[in-house]
Amino acid sequence: MTRTEGGSAAIDWAAAVPLLCAVHCLASPVLVMAAPALALGHRGEAVVQATSAVLAALMAWSGIRAHGRRAVLVPMLAGLVLWSAPALAGWTGAAETLAHAAGGMLLAGGMIWSARLRHSAACHHCGCPAHAD
Repeated sequence: MTRTEGGSAAIDWAAAVPLLCAVHCLASPVLVMAAPALALGHRGEAVVQATSAVLAALMAWSGIRAHGRRAVLVPMLAGLVLWSAPALAGWTGAAETLAHAAGGMLLAGGMIWSARLRHSAACHHCGCPAHAD
């Protein structure tokens, strides 16, 4: 818990969201490679997708509150739709693999874009290379 200037206590849970994102992004490729050995199946895949959707929603909500740019929702939503398309349309093989890869990249790209905008909005005078000209 942190104390605000007015003296009220507030939980800065939004600071944990990027950490959760990093853990998820690092663990997901390992899970994808280990999935056949773990026999996660369609239910396991659905759990990973649902977890990613919740994390993306938290990142989007938190980021938009900080930077106000709703445009970050476009790649995030497109990624979630593309990532979910194989299950909804019954795609298999190469089409499924391509949709999952492209959807994941779009979703991650939107989350990274939002995180950069959030950082720039929070510390636009800090001089770090994240928002240098």
